[in-house]
Amino acid sequence: MALLLTADDLDGIGADAQAARDPRPFAVELVAAVEGGRLADPDDAGYALSLAAEARELAGDHEEALALSARAATRGEGTVDATWLQAIHAERLLRLGREDEGMAALAALRPLLHRDVDAVGPIVEALTETGRAELAEQWVTAAMLTAMEREDRATDGSEEQLEVAAVVDELVMTRRDVRAGLGRVPDEYDTLADDLGAAPDLVFFPEAAFTRLLAAQPEAAGELGRDWDAHRAIVEGELQAADAEGEVLEVEVATPELLAAMLSDDDAAGDAATAPEPGPRLPWPPGRNDPCWCGSRAKYKKCCLPRGRQRAEDAGAPEPAAPQPAERPEPVEPEATPAPSAAPKSSERVIQRRPGPRSRAR
Repeated sequence: MALLLTADDLDGIGADAQAARDPRPFAVELVAAVEGGRLADPDDAGYALSLAAEARELAGDHEEALALSARAATRGEGTVDATWLQAIHAERLLRLGREDEGMAALAALRPLLHRDVDAVGPIVEALTETGRAELAEQWVTAAMLTAMEREDRATDGSEEQLEVAAVVDELVMTRRDVRAGLGRVPDEYDTLADDLGAAPDLVFFPEAAFTRLLAAQPEAAGELGRDWDAHRAIVEGELQAADAEGEVLEVEVATPELLAAMLSDDDAAGDAATAPEPGPRLPWPPGRNDPCWCGSRAKYKKCCLPRGRQRAEDAGAPEPAAPQPAERPEPVEPEATPAPSAAPKSSERVIQRRPGPRSRAR
């Protein structure tokens, strides 16, 4: 029985096709694996077909490449790769001279820009890689302003607010990069993007600081943890998950100044001139027999190491379905790009977003 192809195997076949004098056999192998059910994860079918389309395009078989690309977008529906595969197909249509079809495909994806953090990169890349950077700037600016309006309407600390905040961050930073490529003079949003890029992935609150913060802002428990044990488990769990994926997260240890800024109702808390200095970064991981990073003085192996693993196990357990609130109609993005209004100050945005786990694209 033939071995099932994993995502890593598909990556390898795709790399081999890139380097091959004739990439057609690799396209044939990938299509055969999909049609023969030889994928370890059936959800990788769209990815495999997209790699096959790329190999056909490299070989100059443009019609075959477009047909495979369309199949890839169809097979990817309902998977985490759905938007990415659709954007790649749109980009290939544009690259191979099917401009009307390609722009129609991207226009259908455009509403996702202000709703889905993982859609921003693929859509913008499809535009910029086909010589449409100015249009990408217009789309991203309009989506950014729409997402900021959604964020302003969302309840602080709610799941919706956190999701929209992540989209806003992604749009602000992507817009900065697109504008830099166009040689634009940086504006206040570009400055905000620089500050967001320097922000830590996580903030850890020592016990006394956490207790004060939760007493003053109990709604923060939904994101930071219901108690200090839960907070430590969140931080450790995120660090372990990132490490397993080969990523490194930066964790800032909250200083008294940061806590004071978060507890302050004074508008000066959002003034860049009075923004608190960044706290120290958390060294992680300690040795198993070393004191735990959380400051408990217990050994790491008996403190946060198992705490993070337990959180990961709990996260894998299915949760009971909760009733969903009725959704409000989404605002329609303007066709013309409105002039940006005054940007929120960077330190104010960071504090309003509330330190916590940042979503990571696949």
